[in-house]
Amino acid sequence: MATIRPYDPADLGRVLALNVDADEALQVIAANGVALVADVEGTVGGVALGAVAGTEGRIVAVSAESAELTDLLLDALETALAHHGALTVVGDGDLRDRLTARGYEPVDYLRRRLPRTAAVPEALARLGGRTISPGLWDALRGVEDAKRIIERRVILPLEERELATRHAVVPPKAIVLFGPPGTGKTTFAKGIASRLGWPFVEISPAEIGGEGAERQAKLLADAFDLILELPSAVVFVDEVEDLASMRHDERRVSPSITNEFLRQIPRVRETTQHLLVCATNFVGKLDSAFLRPGRFDFILPVGPPDADAREAIWTGYVDEITDEDVDIAALVAASELFTPADIEFAARKAAQRAFEREHFGGAGHRARTEDFLACIAETRPSLSEEIVAGFAADVREFARD
Repeated sequence: MATIRPYDPADLGRVLALNVDADEALQVIAANGVALVADVEGTVGGVALGAVAGTEGRIVAVSAESAELTDLLLDALETALAHHGALTVVGDGDLRDRLTARGYEPVDYLRRRLPRTAAVPEALARLGGRTISPGLWDALRGVEDAKRIIERRVILPLEERELATRHAVVPPKAIVLFGPPGTGKTTFAKGIASRLGWPFVEISPAEIGGEGAERQAKLLADAFDLILELPSAVVFVDEVEDLASMRHDERRVSPSITNEFLRQIPRVRETTQHLLVCATNFVGKLDSAFLRPGRFDFILPVGPPDADAREAIWTGYVDEITDEDVDIAALVAASELFTPADIEFAARKAAQRAFEREHFGGAGHRARTEDFLACIAETRPSLSEEIVAGFAADVREFARD
């Protein structure tokens, strides 16, 4: 029984033994193109390589031990190319007769128009997943340390596949984000999907927990089966303490789903283009076995914004809301215990304040420093000195990058 899966750096030797041009294969892998293998009982029986430019996909090479594997690889490659935005696929060479039989039309090369629906895999639609705007990663403010780690440890090995393979570097497959509520962990996870250009799929323990104990584990397993049908995905699990906390009676889900979740993590780790991102407000509640390096590569703090981070966040909102001269330093000083969500709330409230003033009073100026300061004073911060101190203690005990 053959399984089509993404290429893994460990497959390189076997792939090159399949009469695939080495330079061509390494070029596709290094450029983060589409590389799939047919896994037959633990050995590589075939490989398919492709690339996308604009809306046109290209079959670079397909080589397999049998005609059946070739057809399976072509089916999977077309789906993967469509997922990456291809509306047509071209190919030629040794596959000419096979591609013609599949409906490819001879022009200067063989071409097939893919149905529009193929661009969004069925599995992604069933999971409620979505594609994140490519600008979100660059727009993230106040989490520069965590962004730098992700850029170096996750993004770079994926973009520099050939160099990573040369140094036996394997990109991380699973990470944990921890920090107080409102610090932007969910947005950060979406930003990772934005940066990678992969679909974002969220699993909610609370929703699974509402289905009854006997169905929880099956629902989770079914969700991961669908996720692993996708060529790539960032899989986000919020409030992961509900799936993997120390045993207690108040958990929303049964112990069976914890065991099922632990069984699914190795499946994600076996792929090359799936990243599991778990988030928690209470990292100290997680079972220590859950956090070990064999399961999670990094445990990253996403904490309260410091003064520099608050300045960056305030500057972004002020530039969007007003053209008045605003004292950013005063806003930073007045919002010491604010999370990014608190800052956004106060900023939007200042915009509303200026809007209502002009509507009801006729004053024409937009939000000024005094408007922002007034709204800061009216906003209850989500953080406290105790929460900040507790987070600092968690960083010392649990952070791993």
